[in-house]
Amino acid sequence: MFRGKSVVLVALGAAGIALVFFYRHDPSTSHFYPRCLFHALTGFECPGCGATRALYHLLHGEIAEALRFNAFFVLFSPVLTIAGAAEATAIWKRRTVNVIRQPWIGWTIVFLMISWSVFRNLHL
Repeated sequence: MFRGKSVVLVALGAAGIALVFFYRHDPSTSHFYPRCLFHALTGFECPGCGATRALYHLLHGEIAEALRFNAFFVLFSPVLTIAGAAEATAIWKRRTVNVIRQPWIGWTIVFLMISWSVFRNLHL
C-alpha cells in the first residue's frame, strides 16, 4: 500500500499526465470525453458542465474563454490548487492539515456549487 511520499509522487505524476492530456485534446472537437448525464436527462447544466472545456482553455492561457464555459471552475481552481498543495505538503511531512478538513468548508463548497448551478440555469 502507498504511504506518505509515494502517494504524493503518484498523485503529482497522475496530475501531470492528466494536464498534458487535457492540453493536447480539445474537448470541443474530441468525441471521447463523456457527456454530462445530468444535462442529458434534465436539460440543465450541473456545476461541472463546461469544466473540461474551461480547463482546456485555461491551460492555453485563454482566461476569458475559460470563464465563458464555467466561471465557477475557473474561479475555484486556485482554491483547489492551494488546498491540494497544502494536503500534499502535509502528507509529505507526515502532518495533518486541519483547515481543509473542517466541516464548514465542505458545506460552503456544496452551497456555492448549488448556488452556481441555480444561477447559471436562470438564463437571465
